[in-house]
Amino acid sequence: MAIVSILALIAFLAVFVNGIRFALMTTHRRQADNCEVGFIMAGALGYVMAFVSIWLCEPWKLTANSPASTMLVGFTIFNAAYFFRRIGALIDGRERRKTERRAEDESADRRVRRSSP
Repeated sequence: MAIVSILALIAFLAVFVNGIRFALMTTHRRQADNCEVGFIMAGALGYVMAFVSIWLCEPWKLTANSPASTMLVGFTIFNAAYFFRRIGALIDGRERRKTERRAEDESADRRVRRSSP
């Protein structure tokens, strides 16, 4: 369980790095994206603080290999993977949408209307 717990902390470290990468990209983005990443980072920080406090105050709960400790560690790793993917999707999606719009603007005239029957 100790190795898996360390992997959970490494997974949350990857979430923090991805969140910092999002924050350092100073291109235009929606306020909702900033809010979502802030919420994810706050949730990740809460998970890490709870995880570290369990290790410091009650380490036998994580080293006992009980079903409860396995579910706790597995759930934190699952959430870290989701957080990492969600921030990555916000970064990639914004760049993808920007390039698709530019390609569309150059290839087609937006003022073309359908003829009425």
